[in-house]
Amino acid sequence: MYKRHDKTLPLLESVLSSSRVPDELWIMCEASDDAEVALDALHKIGAKGVGVTVLNTPMINGKYEVIPYSHKINWALDRTLADIICYIDNGSFPSVDKYKVMSQALEENPSFGAVYCSQQRSGTDNRTSWADSICNDAYTVLNYTQVMHRRTPDRWNLDMRNSNPDVADAIFWRDLHKSIGSFHPVDGARIHDWHHIESYAAQGTE
Repeated sequence: MYKRHDKTLPLLESVLSSSRVPDELWIMCEASDDAEVALDALHKIGAKGVGVTVLNTPMINGKYEVIPYSHKINWALDRTLADIICYIDNGSFPSVDKYKVMSQALEENPSFGAVYCSQQRSGTDNRTSWADSICNDAYTVLNYTQVMHRRTPDRWNLDMRNSNPDVADAIFWRDLHKSIGSFHPVDGARIHDWHHIESYAAQGTE
């Protein structure tokens, strides 16, 4: 998460008041300033038992050595006990029943390894991505906040040459396809995620 309080507060409020509150919530920040914003947001909505982890990305000569958000996701994946995984950031705003709908689809369909929802995008990528068909290859197709998947040993690519968020997502999706197969659409007639990207630099990858 990055220090944008106007987005962090409503995001956490939406996630923690949804019809399916996550069993675990890992909040990862790059710096203490970011953590202060997240902690302030948690305090204002009365959230308890949720921690914020500051995990600096290794740097060489002032430049990131690895992709920052991949580094943080991998740190959490190495420690989580959750059976299913989903991703949020403070440019993303989920519907109130997003996580209930997606987790229910996985629970009711044991053969599904991953599901995805429709998403309305704005900013550098202004379009609607509909969950209207089984996705056999999500490479550069799905944003990471659209997907919920079962836990696997796969980890996110750290190579800064792949720091474009769409590419970093896509490489992980290919790994997941090998592990758990196709991604299945969920409630395709409804948008369950609104995602705004101001710029790739805003993702902390450039």
